[in-house]
Amino acid sequence: MRLKMIVAFLVAIVSLQASDFSMINLINPTGLKQKQAEIMIRHRFYGDITDAPLDNFLGMDAGANVNLSARYQFYRKADVKISYTRRKSEKILGLAYRIDIEDFPVYGQLGIDYFSYEELSQPETTRHNFLYHFSFQNEELIDRFAATLNTAYDGYNQRLVLGFGLMIKIVDNISLLGEYYPVLDRDSTSEKLAQYIGDEDAFAFGLKFDTYGHQFIFLLTNTDDVGLRRTSLGTAQDSHLRLGFNIQRRLD
Repeated sequence: MRLKMIVAFLVAIVSLQASDFSMINLINPTGLKQKQAEIMIRHRFYGDITDAPLDNFLGMDAGANVNLSARYQFYRKADVKISYTRRKSEKILGLAYRIDIEDFPVYGQLGIDYFSYEELSQPETTRHNFLYHFSFQNEELIDRFAATLNTAYDGYNQRLVLGFGLMIKIVDNISLLGEYYPVLDRDSTSEKLAQYIGDEDAFAFGLKFDTYGHQFIFLLTNTDDVGLRRTSLGTAQDSHLRLGFNIQRRLD
């Protein structure tokens, strides 16, 4: 079943045509221009939306995982990124470069992220390494559909990372988003890594609103992790749905 989903997303990416847009957790090729910046807040509530929804306000009373990130295009097509996530106190410093091929309806981005996080339950608490990633999107098909593919290598866990996304534009400023992050090595991973791999694949879907200078995404997901590397580790078996949102602001 997972293989069929992967093939379907790959077919969509090859066949669609493209435009720049941001996603929920996936890395999108930069749409910034030189000396432009972008800041983003990503918020994932811990609570189950179905567990006493009135008393717990759709799971929002249970706390949340929060991420704050920013990126800046210091040179034509070249971005620098910084990021901090509350869960495990994860910090990221990244560089990325956008790749465009003339008259080709797919554009991509190569990037490298240095990450550091805390695993307080382990004797060696601080973990750090690099994530090497390649992302691409294509131009929108009939101004309504677009797809995103992320592939990466997690240097700390020594594993391949994948993520797929699809956008369906309802009207000019409102779009439906869906993302899926398959765990390809669940059955072949080492015993050390197995304790961090979830029993189920993670996914997210949501509604995106574009306004002048801002993007708002309201979403449901089965994981409270943020970002491609974390969500690609999967989630717990029968994990509940939880609310989340992204707020993105572009600065000239």
